[in-house]
Amino acid sequence: MKFSLKRKAVILVLVVILVMGSCGFFLVRGFVDQLIKNQYYREAERVADSTAVFIDAERVKRIRDEVLEIYNSTDNIVLSDQWGTPEFDSYIALYDDIANSEDFQNAAEGLSMVRDHNGVTGVYVAGYDFDNLRAIYYVDAKGEDQCPPGCVDSVEEGFAFLDDFDGEYIKPYTTRTETYGWLVTTGAPIKYNGETIAYLFVDVSMSEMIAARDHYSILTALFITLATLILSAIGIFLMNRYMIKPIEQLSDVAATYAIKPAEKMGELERCDFANIDINTGDEIQVLAESMKKMERDLNEQIESLFATRQELISTREHAEILNEIANRDALTGIRNKRGYDVEVQRLNRNIATGFTDVAVIMVDMNDLKIVNDKYGHEVGDKVICNLCDTLCSLFKRSPVFRIGGDEFVVVAENQDFINLESNVDKFCASIERSLKEKELEPWQRVGAAIGYAVYDKDKDCGIEDTLNRADEMMLKNKREMKEYFKEHFGDNWVLDS
Repeated sequence: MKFSLKRKAVILVLVVILVMGSCGFFLVRGFVDQLIKNQYYREAERVADSTAVFIDAERVKRIRDEVLEIYNSTDNIVLSDQWGTPEFDSYIALYDDIANSEDFQNAAEGLSMVRDHNGVTGVYVAGYDFDNLRAIYYVDAKGEDQCPPGCVDSVEEGFAFLDDFDGEYIKPYTTRTETYGWLVTTGAPIKYNGETIAYLFVDVSMSEMIAARDHYSILTALFITLATLILSAIGIFLMNRYMIKPIEQLSDVAATYAIKPAEKMGELERCDFANIDINTGDEIQVLAESMKKMERDLNEQIESLFATRQELISTREHAEILNEIANRDALTGIRNKRGYDVEVQRLNRNIATGFTDVAVIMVDMNDLKIVNDKYGHEVGDKVICNLCDTLCSLFKRSPVFRIGGDEFVVVAENQDFINLESNVDKFCASIERSLKEKELEPWQRVGAAIGYAVYDKDKDCGIEDTLNRADEMMLKNKREMKEYFKEHFGDNWVLDS
């Protein structure tokens, strides 16, 4: 079935506007969802981290020890899903002395103050029985829904963090229950003498925000639908008036116009527009006259294009090669200072659009001049290449730049940004191992200082400020390394034969 140009144009306008409206709705909805989730995640983490630091860890340890003493000596553990049953009440009664103790009352009162001051739903201290997949409540903030000490939850049913649990921090996760609605939950370790004795949990309710979001989503959908209908009608009207009808007139004249392709110069077949006669007194008439002139110029231009085509291809390829060479470091093969300057422009553009999850890592080699003077520049080049290989292997997904003789910069984004501290620790451990490995050649034991900084919109006007902060951290690390090794091993110990 054939469709006229007018019908196709109408369908196209409708489809484009409908698709754009639908995409706009879901993009806005998704963006708002993620924004809300991130906001609540950050708030939960902030409250959990600060409370875990300032809580009386010694008191928590006493409460924990008393709860676990009863828990471990009791054969019949009743889970919280039997809340309100005689069995549950009888089991919880075992912990009544703890619940009435001064330690518990003071801790519960403190958690209540944290909850009320920060406007969160719940603040409580709990631990885990990993052998039986259970979570044990030690202290909960006071309130109607306060969980008594010794209350036990099934981890499999209520704690979604286990799949991504690193043994320390409870990463934020979202749950939805009939009783509490939408909740964001996170936890931070409570340390006592360097040992994790329990976890400080924070619950933040998103139910009110989700309800408001759904309400405004409906209004947004109605608005987009109405706007789509209006825009569709306007688009169809304008397209029909200013495009379809004039094109239909021109199409009858231009139906026989065609240029047969030629394989070489001199074979282009001429076409004739002399019979075109359109007197509309507007741009369409101007177009018709332009088409006549086009015939006269077209063949000459196409003939010229044949002659320059190969030259343009060759020039473009040559320019691409030169540009690539200009941005590459000849020794290491990674990008150089010029390539980093280009990267800075890209990063600042991203920051301007709101993408700020980026960190800059500054690395500076120690004692390169001594290596060059004592072993020669060829060995010095090997040391530079070895350091470059180490950086590239650790930050596989990030660009590495050599911006000076012994200076490197790494731009960490995406997965490398998430694993930033871990990768930096691995780098420092690698340097420390090589420095202490006496079986290596002296020049293979040359160290390097490292510093990094995460882009902070409150501190940095651009990525250049982030680099400056990373450079300061690197210089601090360099001074600490020199002082440490000078104190323990003497001057230039790594270069002693």
